[in-house]
Amino acid sequence: MAKLKEEMRRDFLASFLALVRSKDNINIYNVRISHLKYMLIFPLAPVFANMQGVLFSDSIHLFSLDAMTFMGSAYCLGAGALFAFTNTKNMGQVSRISALATAAAFAVWLFMPESLLSLLTAIFFMFGLGGCAACAACAYTFTLNNTERLLGAAAISLFFAFNQLISGLSLLSGIFDKTYLAVLILGTCICLFLYKEDDFSAVEDRQKARLNPALKLTLYFFVAHYFVEIFYTYLPEASSPSAMVANGAVGILVVCLVLILQLITKHSVWNMCNMFFIAMICTYVLYFMPEGTVLRKLARYIHGFEQIGYIAAYYLLGCVFKKHGDFRIFKLCLVVILPVSMISYVIPGAISAYSPDFLPLAATLTSVFVFIVFILMSPAYSKYLFYAEWSDDFLSIDMTEAERQVEESNILENLKLTPREKEVAALLLNGKDAKQIAEQLKISIHTANFHIKNLYKKLGVNSRSELFYRLSSGSPST
Repeated sequence: MAKLKEEMRRDFLASFLALVRSKDNINIYNVRISHLKYMLIFPLAPVFANMQGVLFSDSIHLFSLDAMTFMGSAYCLGAGALFAFTNTKNMGQVSRISALATAAAFAVWLFMPESLLSLLTAIFFMFGLGGCAACAACAYTFTLNNTERLLGAAAISLFFAFNQLISGLSLLSGIFDKTYLAVLILGTCICLFLYKEDDFSAVEDRQKARLNPALKLTLYFFVAHYFVEIFYTYLPEASSPSAMVANGAVGILVVCLVLILQLITKHSVWNMCNMFFIAMICTYVLYFMPEGTVLRKLARYIHGFEQIGYIAAYYLLGCVFKKHGDFRIFKLCLVVILPVSMISYVIPGAISAYSPDFLPLAATLTSVFVFIVFILMSPAYSKYLFYAEWSDDFLSIDMTEAERQVEESNILENLKLTPREKEVAALLLNGKDAKQIAEQLKISIHTANFHIKNLYKKLGVNSRSELFYRLSSGSPST
């Protein structure tokens, strides 16, 4: 037993250190202008923000719960309910209907005086916005490559941080807040109306996926980060001008930090996940300090690192689902998880209403617990996610774009490859590993590896990452 524990300890330490040293490789040249509409996932921005100070004052309550609790719950419920009736064939139509309904409800709410009726209108508006977000999230996951996905998530966080900074400074007090929201809704409608059903055709051709360990691990972080962050919304003075300025300014710097980490130093997204948890724990711990002290004020600045959690969660979720999921499993997760996520609003909302002094402790304990579980699962993250064979996607330029470039330029026909090697090259560009290639070509895994080895040798490359770069760069010479 002692020997087994020692081996488990060594395996855990080895997995943890390997994850710390792990690298990603994002290629900025892989961004497609035609997919800009899928990168600008505007519907996600309002739910990120601590918007109750913008939408309603603290005087609007229903059943002792504030407006933000009901609006956040409506958003989650709308995303699950509306997306339940969506498939790849009617995605464009559902997107446009959701956008129109959301815009209409928003326009009505915009000119209503603050009242219980305006709250009910806003709930309907957020319900429709949830449906828009679900369609946008699907497009974000299945139509973008890794670089576009990272930049799309970073753009949303940048919008949110900028909104916080400007609102906190009160440069355009009153008018700016609603104008900014109106611009977001308009951007949502434009992007959703530009969606094309053909962009989702590749999703239909996939074999049925299952909820494997990689997807489960990704969903754990996605849900955990949301539960951890939402507590801050209900903490005292979280919406004060000084807090919003601190959050916004640091948030902008954090977005820049993320882009540096991913585009220059190539540090793994796993490190971003850890930075988020540590920052949130520090934020909540500092809330135990006396109000008005330097340490208590420092919590507002540290909380700006929430942006790194948003970027990591959506980037990782999109990458993993695109590689290892399909529309059916994505829809199932969305329809089930988002309505259940209402709890993330109801629990802290109820604590804030009935026992506000307990809120910092509840936030701290929740954050520490989910972070410990995340760290303890390091061996699983190493095995199934960041060092699995399919995770080569994280170490290369996006295979979808590379495959398209190869097909358009007819590069494979200009190389001295056998017909079988051309098939293998095309499948590699389509993200298949040796086992999947063997199954599709009805050959043994040994034979598939033999063809891959010969292919690499003829092209003068040593890995699939180099193969992607070689073929997508349009260099056919050997």
